[in-house]
Amino acid sequence: MIKSNILYILWNFIIFSSLLLSLNTGGFIRIQELKETNTENLKNEDYTKYMNPEFDKIYNEYVKKHNKIITNLLDPSNNSSELPKVVVVKPDMHSGFGNRMPGIICGFLYSLISDRLFFIDGYQNFDNYFEKDFDHNWDTVSYLYKESTAKDLHIQEKINNFTLVTRGNFSSEEINSYDILRVHTLDYICAPLSSNPYYKKWFNKIIPDYRIFTTISLRLLRLHPDLKSQVEDYAKNNFNDYNIGIHLRENKFKSPWMIPIEHYYETVRMLMLEVKNKNVSIFVAADTNDGHNMDLHNPITWENSGTEAGAIIDLKLLGLCDDLVITYASSFGLLAAGWTHKASRQRGLFVINPIKINLIDNLQIVDKVWMWGSISSEPCMYMSKYLFENEDEENIRIFKSNPLWIHYSQCSFAIKKPHPLS
Repeated sequence: MIKSNILYILWNFIIFSSLLLSLNTGGFIRIQELKETNTENLKNEDYTKYMNPEFDKIYNEYVKKHNKIITNLLDPSNNSSELPKVVVVKPDMHSGFGNRMPGIICGFLYSLISDRLFFIDGYQNFDNYFEKDFDHNWDTVSYLYKESTAKDLHIQEKINNFTLVTRGNFSSEEINSYDILRVHTLDYICAPLSSNPYYKKWFNKIIPDYRIFTTISLRLLRLHPDLKSQVEDYAKNNFNDYNIGIHLRENKFKSPWMIPIEHYYETVRMLMLEVKNKNVSIFVAADTNDGHNMDLHNPITWENSGTEAGAIIDLKLLGLCDDLVITYASSFGLLAAGWTHKASRQRGLFVINPIKINLIDNLQIVDKVWMWGSISSEPCMYMSKYLFENEDEENIRIFKSNPLWIHYSQCSFAIKKPHPLS
């Protein structure tokens, strides 16, 4: 369910903003009353302008193939000993709620380009949040693969086969010798695949704008009807002609990571200079009750409060906004931008990033700040720095042939090193 404190935070933010404006400019920005919003794009999500017909065709063909093969495989009269090749994704169920999505998207992409079946291992409540066009629960068939060969493509930061992803052939004899390709990551680790020479033609035809996450997530991660109706109702009752979404992340790494709210306010004030003759609403998604104290208990992980359903709803609502102001070093806002049909229309993500002297700085007292607008709605790749520092020159060269490589590389912490003479 939607966190009950959102409206409280929303109106307090607006009041606080107005007060600051009266002090700094001698005037007020008038946020007009919320009236009626157009949720047509949400209600007809499958038919929005952004939906990709080339990918839809491939997705529908995959669904038919998957269902047919699994039906035959589980048929008691089936005497065939040959098992289909598979990609198995094990999402990270112990970190951020949004961190489960990147690995799922990457795994499905790998399954498409390698002509393998796709499965998810360990996401037992997936059906509560998303619609399923095919049974991708690994438990359905895993008992058949106990003697099968397997290759790990990604295991968090420990194992990442960038050579295969960046310039390898997933249909090669060596890769085909493995029955299972395993993916276990919270990172958007498949980004270099769109630079891979073997798959350039495929991407140019199927996903020519490189918005891989958006293209796949709008089909594979469609909201369950119960959650979708909650999103629709909330947007109808609270969103206006123009909506600014703000993601405030405080509880990060067991330390106070809340950037001074003035920085968010200044960014919103800047955005509103470009909004003419429209009623504006501001949606704030936060991980605390009141924006200051963490007193909600999350039984899954100390890093995130609330429930998974609430987090997913917040992600979708943020994605419906026309502009997004997000917290640096948190993947939540980046995923919200990618998981929406508005990905092709937003001005960009406006990322608030404090300039830190060292990793122990308390961000609540840091007043130096960077802000930048992202060029794409694609998630960042946290392991991109590792790729640049540890991979061979050819992998790096090919990755940089991707026009989004700089964007993918903007997730690492920016730390201001003291000047040697200071």
